Amino acid sequence: MTRWPLLFTLWCVAALPAAQAGMRLVVLDVGEGQAVLLQREEHGVLVDTGHAGMARHVLERLAALGVQRLDYLFLTHLHPDHASGYFRIREAFPDTPVVYNFHPLPRHVRPDMVRWVDEALSQDEQRIKMAAGDVIQWRGAAIEALWPETFTGHNLNRHSLVLQVRYGKHRALLMGDADKPVERQLLQRGRVGPVELLVVGHHGAADSGDEEFLARTQPRYSAISVNKDNIRGYPAAETLALLRRHSGKVLRTDRDGEVCFLFPGDGTNPRPCRPRSPRPSEQ
Repeated sequence: MTRWPLLFTLWCVAALPAAQAGMRLVVLDVGEGQAVLLQREEHGVLVDTGHAGMARHVLERLAALGVQRLDYLFLTHLHPDHASGYFRIREAFPDTPVVYNFHPLPRHVRPDMVRWVDEALSQDEQRIKMAAGDVIQWRGAAIEALWPETFTGHNLNRHSLVLQVRYGKHRALLMGDADKPVERQLLQRGRVGPVELLVVGHHGAADSGDEEFLARTQPRYSAISVNKDNIRGYPAAETLALLRRHSGKVLRTDRDGEVCFLFPGDGTNPRPCRPRSPRPSEQ
């Protein structure tokens, strides 16, 4: 395909002001894991927390970016690299609704941290259950769950919440740890189309990035949340090759640090930005 042109690239020396018009989407640099921030002025939505050891860094970044109120906390699934920071985030924002699919935890998946988060969520008085087709309206943006529909198996990745964020005429797609079978189901159901930003599923592993899915979504930008020298070899070479074929610029937290996009909301295209952020290893 013809790559989308980069209409404007801005690598900011300092953080964008919190009062910046539009919506900011930030893939936080949390090492091995994932946490994505949506921000409008002093209001934020956090999608996943990263692992427990990164919770302090996540909170520091929220403060540095000007987030004073966390309106929602989404958990795509309960693997520790996405959800074990729940306890620290919950302590800092005790009144924030937490959104999850609340599927029953598979019997064979019983690592302590997964079980502890699952038990805490079941007692969380601010919990909201979300499934495919549900939409949460947030400060001019629509956050829609495209997946999962129902509980059909015991693969936690395959039951990740897949979220489409619409702001004005632009869209971002957050895949959690969803894999190729999920991508194919989304294609078959006609739920995906071209997007400005794809947060690549499962950290760019070989089981994500179905070619037909990428050809359909044609992301202007793709972002991969991954740590340097990942023990599992993420992102996979074959996934990167497919992204180079079907996506515009591919950004990675292990190489680029925190990845930031501004959705202006004035009809112009989203553009990258880069708040000044110390790498977690530098703190």
